[in-house]
Amino acid sequence: MLLLLRYALILFPAVSTAYMLPLEQSGQLAFYTLVLLAVAEISRTWLPGRAQNLAAAAEMLFVTWLSLQTEGMMFACHYSTLTAYMLKERSGLRWFLLALQAMLLNVSLNAHPDMELKLTANLLLATGALLLYGWAETGDRKRELEQVYDELRSKAYELDAARRRLVEYAGKVEQLAQTEERTRISHEIHDDLGHKLIRLKMMLEAIIRISPGQPEKGMEMTRIVRDQLTEAMETLRRTVRRMKPPAEEGQSFSLKRLIEDFAADPQVQIRCEIAGMPRPLYPSLEIVLYRNAQEAVTNALRHGQATEVLIEMSFEESNVAMTVSNNGTLPDSAAMGRGLGLSGMEERTRLVGGELRIHTDGRFAVTTLVPTPGAIRDTDERFQPRGGG
Repeated sequence: MLLLLRYALILFPAVSTAYMLPLEQSGQLAFYTLVLLAVAEISRTWLPGRAQNLAAAAEMLFVTWLSLQTEGMMFACHYSTLTAYMLKERSGLRWFLLALQAMLLNVSLNAHPDMELKLTANLLLATGALLLYGWAETGDRKRELEQVYDELRSKAYELDAARRRLVEYAGKVEQLAQTEERTRISHEIHDDLGHKLIRLKMMLEAIIRISPGQPEKGMEMTRIVRDQLTEAMETLRRTVRRMKPPAEEGQSFSLKRLIEDFAADPQVQIRCEIAGMPRPLYPSLEIVLYRNAQEAVTNALRHGQATEVLIEMSFEESNVAMTVSNNGTLPDSAAMGRGLGLSGMEERTRLVGGELRIHTDGRFAVTTLVPTPGAIRDTDERFQPRGGG
């Protein structure tokens, strides 16, 4: 569009001037017009940035000379040159070229005695310069905003990739820790219990051989085998106990434990409902769900003066959703903006690749949605409710 305007500001003055000139001078004017169009096109397509400014200055001089020769409307071609440098030049040279063009425009108008025409031409030049300057500044701001947006989008992609790598790394660390623990237990069973059982098997074979001829010695060896079997059973019990974590540790981040803790308050009733098929989760996911539920329940009691809190767990194929709602007063937007612990809940949820949602229709509710990349432990009952408190 700007290119069409530039060429139109050359052609229209030339056509207007051709009507004022004798027929024998029209061909010469057409040649000069073609020269102006050629200079504009060569400057636009072939010349580098600084050279375009020199071409614009040369074009001003040529338009001034042409205006003095024809005494028509060719001075209006200065407005075409104005579009050539006001949008491209960003340094102080732009204002030098504008001052030069204003001077040459007035030189071009010397042949016109009408002062009103001169004043109008100068006002058009100033107005056009201001409009083109504003257009250029708007374009610069738009490009800067697009660049900032592209950078932010790139950073968002990088953060999302880093979050996925972090979740994957956490899962691998847990799997590696499990593998090392299983290896340690297998070595302990093999090196301690396995050797004892092999020795007892050899002693039993010896008892079978000597019992017919030496029954007393066979009975003594049988008692030794009995005592060592008791010792082996005790070793097996110790190993099994080490494999199973203490009950307090297994329930430290369970919703069941959370409900029991808050149930001591007789002024509040906490219920838990489960939909879908419960399954084991990564400990990192369990901690996020537990902490978010703890924060949501605390906010309901402290800020909303709630008397009833409902914790809803929904197990789906690829994610787990936990919604904590209460019958307390709804917080205003200012209170939500200040936090209510929501920023920490959102940060924890995003760290494991999840999403935090807030609902204020009727009851205030906070939903924690986390992905479930896979189960890594035996199923326990830590998410099973025992009823309201």
